Amino acid sequence: MIDRTQALDHSLTTLPDPAAALARLQDPALDPLFLRPARTGVESAWYGHVPFAQWLVAATRPRLLVELGTHNGVSYAAFCGAVVQAGLDTRCYAVDTWRGDDHAGQYGDEIYLDLCAFHDPLYGAFSTLLRCTFQEALPHFADGSIDLLHIDGLHTYEAVREDFLSWQPKLSR
Repeated sequence: MIDRTQALDHSLTTLPDPAAALARLQDPALDPLFLRPARTGVESAWYGHVPFAQWLVAATRPRLLVELGTHNGVSYAAFCGAVVQAGLDTRCYAVDTWRGDDHAGQYGDEIYLDLCAFHDPLYGAFSTLLRCTFQEALPHFADGSIDLLHIDGLHTYEAVREDFLSWQPKLSR
């Protein structure tokens, strides 16, 4: 049986080298994880996922990015902000009716107008807000053209499955 002193000695010798751990955190590939969210001050469950969204764009360097379901635009702003930060030549589209759904509730034009006021000056040169249903947006995109598709519409299995199956032909390899 190992006594407490032996267990402590063992745990101290198996700890990672602090300098090596710090060096891994300083890898420039991780920089997007530490950027501030581009869109703040609006309600969203997405704030905790913003670092991942920013890293994902920098890591995959998509030519065409499409988000299905944007609401207040926290996730979409993270994607667009990462495009700017990485200096990418990415074309971005947000697809939403900006009318609401069973989960987000119904709302008027105020959400869309607020997002436009934020979005257009910062991202309007490479990003478009498509105000339509997901099905209506399909003809806007060629098959095999979308490198990164973020599905964030109605959060039921049936709805997500329909979105995925409808949009799958649009995805690049």
